[in-house]
Amino acid sequence: MGCILTRFKSLRKRKPPIKSGYKSMRKSRTVTFNLKQEDKDILIKHWEPTILTQEPDLFLKTMMASIKDSPKLLDIISRKTFDPSSEHIAEWPKLQQMAIGNCAFFSKQIVTNRLDEGLVRKDSEVLGAIHIEYCAYGFKPTFLDIWQANMISIIQQCDFHPQIDKVNFVRAFSELSNFLCTLMVVEYEDSMQSVRRTDRNSRKNAVKC
Repeated sequence: MGCILTRFKSLRKRKPPIKSGYKSMRKSRTVTFNLKQEDKDILIKHWEPTILTQEPDLFLKTMMASIKDSPKLLDIISRKTFDPSSEHIAEWPKLQQMAIGNCAFFSKQIVTNRLDEGLVRKDSEVLGAIHIEYCAYGFKPTFLDIWQANMISIIQQCDFHPQIDKVNFVRAFSELSNFLCTLMVVEYEDSMQSVRRTDRNSRKNAVKC
């Protein structure tokens, strides 16, 4: 009993740890990272030798399929300043650059970071703010559902050896992309709230002047 009382008193005297403002302010920290080690292993095993070898233009094809499903995406990507011909959209430099950037991002998380949660979160938390620039042209987080569905549809067409790995890879990749998309949406909404607060404060200051 004495040991328990002594321990209780010592715990009561301890000051609570100071939380990092960076972490406590980010709602995206509540988005759970559910990849298990076997999920990480299957993604690392097949990402380059299976997926990117068979589908080197995976991200370009995904963007094109998403634009076909939702033509509004073309206006958003182009910021309504350019209207590429639908026949030559795959040759559009901006779309190609976005596809290359997306591929590099996923490859970094899977191959370089080896899906370490801390590293993946750090790289992913900037995505929401990046997409803010497209808000004025009609970007909505729901477009990510279209993008994600098309990505997985293309991946499912790849050949895996052994075949059972396809089921496990698709499940793991779905979990990863869902985490990334959810985190991005949360960060996007947080960034939008910050922009609105700044606008309100600017208007208030303008009225005072």
